[in-house]
Parts: sequence; C-alpha cells; structure tokens
Amino acid sequence: MAFRFALASVLKYRESLEKQAYLALARVLKDLAEVEAQLSRMEQWCAESARRREAETARGIVSVHLQRAYERELELEKQRDDLRVQQQELKIKREQYLKAYDFARQKHEVLKELRSRQLDGYQTEEAKREQNRIDDLFLSRRKTGG
Repeated sequence: MAFRFALASVLKYRESLEKQAYLALARVLKDLAEVEAQLSRMEQWCAESARRREAETARGIVSVHLQRAYERELELEKQRDDLRVQQQELKIKREQYLKAYDFARQKHEVLKELRSRQLDGYQTEEAKREQNRIDDLFLSRRKTGG
C-alpha cells in the first residue's frame, strides 16, 4: 500500500499561494529598484542643473534665461519629489508583500513538515510490517522443518 497524504491538495494549494506571494514580492522589489535608480539619476540632474545655473549667474545671464533655469530646476525637483513619494509607497508595499510571503511560506512549511512526519511514520510502520512478514516466514519454515 503506497503512502497517501490526506492533505496533498491543501499542500499543493499552499505551495501555489507561496509562489504567488513570492512573485508579487519580486515584482515590487524590481519596481522599487527601478524607482531608486531613477531617483538617483534625478538627484544628479538636479545638482547638475543647479551648478549650471550658478555658473551662468556668475558669468552674468539675462534674466529670461535665469527664469527658465529656475523653472527647469523646479520641474526636476517636482519629478524628484514624485519619485520619492513613489519610493515610499513601494517600500510600504514591499513590507506588506514580505509579510504576506512569510505567512504563505510558514503555512506551506507547516504542511510540508506534517507530510514529512506522516511519511516517516508510514515508513516506520511499513518496515515493521515487513519485518513481521519475514519473521512469520522464518517461523513457518522452521516449524515445517524447511
């Protein structure tokens, strides 16, 4: 008689939930890395724009050009701020998805452990039954003089 785990379908379902949670977490981590890279580039562009404006101001610049330089800097700063907001939202999402993944993984592990223990018990019982068969065979041969 082969081993059958009564909760095999539940185990498979829990494994599926764990995989889904892992993939969702991986997507959030990827998105967060992309936003952080964009934010880093944006920080560089903001600093570069400010340096350029300061250099042009030191050389003497027409006020219209100075106004455009400030407007560009303000637009870059707004984009940077938007990226920071997005970054914070993704960090919150990452924590939520990490908790969901950990929960799903724990539930899956509990069932895997239960299956493993039941399999060990089954194998132990199967070994005992086999030993009893061998013992019975030995005793029956001994009685018949065989």
